[in-house]
Amino acid sequence: MGKRTIAFFSFLMLGMFFSVLMVFRISNGTELAQTAEQQSNYKLTVAATRGTIYDCHLSALTGADYQYVAAVVPGIETTAVLNRVLSASRMDSLYETLSAGRPFTLRIPSKIEQEGIDVFTVQDRYPDSGTAVHLLGYLDGSGKGASGIEKAYDSLLSSQQGRITVTYKVDALNRVLAGEEKQVSDTTARKNSGVVLTLDKYVQTVAEQAADEYLTKGAIVVLEVPTGKIRAMVSRPSYNQNDVASVLKAKDSPLLNRAVSAYSVGSVFKLVAAATALEYGISPDYTYDCTGGINVDGGVFHCYNAESHGTENMKQAIANSCNTYFVNLMQQVPQENFLKMAGTLGFGRAFQLAPGISSGEGVLPSLKSLSVPRALANFSFGQGKLTATPLQVAAMTNAIASGGLFTSPSLYEGTVDEKLQYTDQTQQVQGERAVSENTARLLREFMKASIEEGTSHAGKPDHGGAGAKTATAQTGQYVDGTEQVESWFTGFFPYDHPQYAVTVFEEGGDGGGRTCGPVFKEIAEELYRALG
Repeated sequence: MGKRTIAFFSFLMLGMFFSVLMVFRISNGTELAQTAEQQSNYKLTVAATRGTIYDCHLSALTGADYQYVAAVVPGIETTAVLNRVLSASRMDSLYETLSAGRPFTLRIPSKIEQEGIDVFTVQDRYPDSGTAVHLLGYLDGSGKGASGIEKAYDSLLSSQQGRITVTYKVDALNRVLAGEEKQVSDTTARKNSGVVLTLDKYVQTVAEQAADEYLTKGAIVVLEVPTGKIRAMVSRPSYNQNDVASVLKAKDSPLLNRAVSAYSVGSVFKLVAAATALEYGISPDYTYDCTGGINVDGGVFHCYNAESHGTENMKQAIANSCNTYFVNLMQQVPQENFLKMAGTLGFGRAFQLAPGISSGEGVLPSLKSLSVPRALANFSFGQGKLTATPLQVAAMTNAIASGGLFTSPSLYEGTVDEKLQYTDQTQQVQGERAVSENTARLLREFMKASIEEGTSHAGKPDHGGAGAKTATAQTGQYVDGTEQVESWFTGFFPYDHPQYAVTVFEEGGDGGGRTCGPVFKEIAEELYRALG
């Protein structure tokens, strides 16, 4: 006889015993009076909800999935029904619960119609494979926000808590009394109130699918042009919000949001150098003869793989990602102008996305350090002490795509009530002039040349056109004799009327074009079809 059968018949015998006992008590007037005095209410909480987190279209990012939860009154009939719909192992695990005689809750695979079993459709906060998990965060064991938006707006989301409860009349042993009506209370409609983010669930899904296909340890940021609203933010590796404990010590740091963490930048920073030169008055036709290396204060700085590009103007130098051109170019402008332009375009500053949630500042070298020729040379093509976040690089790209206006990235859209009416809504912040419209136009042309015929070609979408820039940043860290690099790809699309700025980052990889370019292309093509 199996454990399940033993459990079932044990409970059956237990039920028969209590039935006989109750008959004896009912025959005794004194016992009946005592039993009545010991009657009380037993409230069973079936589910507890909290406010919802929404995307910009009021599509739920939390609680979008549902499950069946049963409120079960132990008894011969209810045990028999559960025995038919649950596995043997689950029935074995329920033996003590059934034997205790008290009402209890139980997740079940499908609806059941049986007296003594009430089935409710209740909200699942997260699926096991969630969306935007690094931004949304997760709850601790008590149901309190532990990270991300869940933590930032925990007070508001908790205040919208609703519950499903079932109240029974029970005896002194908490056994449900036959013939007594149960009371069901459902206030879960409160969960409709919540926080609205700038995320677009569709764009987020597109970005996550591309990340899963191409990235191992990296990030994607998609900003709307020109508003700077974050429409998607992805970090890989990801994690299960329902099982955070399993990744706390994982070597690849799945809980780290790489989209707001700072890394070596590399050649995407040449856009800042070009902007500085153009704003200073240097012509885009300024030429330099690249021989593959340039001597600065006794040190030689090379182009990637020591490639010699020959005579180039500024557009060609961006397209070919020529290091020596920009080392030479930035010797022609004041160092303070260069450093100021970097700050104006968002480098060296944190962006607050929500209360307690900010992106990393990254590192900008000091003006004093740039007086050292080799430090300036490194800074000219994004190396040295410089670090930045994918969000910062995306913000710079948005400024170029927006005609030279810099707008800080935003994530918070507002709050809504139970009827999904806004109770608070942010006003769009106007961008500040970072570079002239003409400089922005030239930078877009340079980025178009890069994607049409230069290092960014692997990211060229089939329709709509785009502008982009790649980077393969040296880190100075070696594994088995090979230096580790950071791969970058940042761009905008469609070319003539930019709608999105996208930055793709990967720790390691084979360079910005080969590793990150296909990610940009997939996102651009999918979103272009949607713009349709």
